[in-house]
Amino acid sequence: MSRKIIISLFLLLISLSVVSSTLYAQTMENKKNESVTLNLTPSSVDINTFYNGTDVNVEGKVPADAELLIRLSGSPHEVSLKKKGKVGGFLWMNVGEVTFENVPPVDLLYTSKGLGKIAQDEENGRWASLGLGFDAIKNQADILPATTDKEILFKEFMKLKKHEALYKLEPDAIRFTNAEDGMKTYSAAIHIPPKLKSGTYQVDVYAVEGNQIAAQTSRQLNLKQIGFPAFLSSMAFGRSLVYGIMAVVIAVFAGLGTSMVFSSKGGAH
Repeated sequence: MSRKIIISLFLLLISLSVVSSTLYAQTMENKKNESVTLNLTPSSVDINTFYNGTDVNVEGKVPADAELLIRLSGSPHEVSLKKKGKVGGFLWMNVGEVTFENVPPVDLLYTSKGLGKIAQDEENGRWASLGLGFDAIKNQADILPATTDKEILFKEFMKLKKHEALYKLEPDAIRFTNAEDGMKTYSAAIHIPPKLKSGTYQVDVYAVEGNQIAAQTSRQLNLKQIGFPAFLSSMAFGRSLVYGIMAVVIAVFAGLGTSMVFSSKGGAH
């Protein structure tokens, strides 16, 4: 057998070994992730005229020895905000605009009771290494224009998002039932805040063992406008001129209605 044939066979054996190892690792990873199940009820939320937020039930099964973390998030986008500042030393006015790039529109975290200590350490950035938590958002965010006040601006951004209930951490919010056959059932209610816009979002479930994510799975959650809100949205983006005229007409009639009310009461004082 020639030397070239021997070398070729040797390289072939190495390649087969690498492929086999990769396939085995992928198979084991798939099996781990299959050990976590996830059901959303409902999986689609309608935003109508009287919509004021709603709850989505999350349930499934996880390994009996795992703790759980549930996250609702969305694709990163950019948010532009007005920057306030003192003019003349005493007047607070808009002094510019700040843009936060690569930040999620929503980031809701729910944990089981066993993750209470980790949940308490969230503000210390302990979850950043897992790509989770508010500290991870800060690390990924870009603030324009570039400024040395990134820390201060991000804190103000977080205050706004928490006030809108779009960024939130809920410890001890996941319930478990008794384990059976090495698995246990979990359930939790995710509150969808009214400020969350229509679009496609993602619910992730992470099985945590120790300080590591042992397995995870995800499902999509859709929010869609129906009825009058959908009509207004289509007018605003599809027929902006007509929408502008309608807005002016409504404002005029609202003003006339207000003046008539005050006139019937003998005028304003």
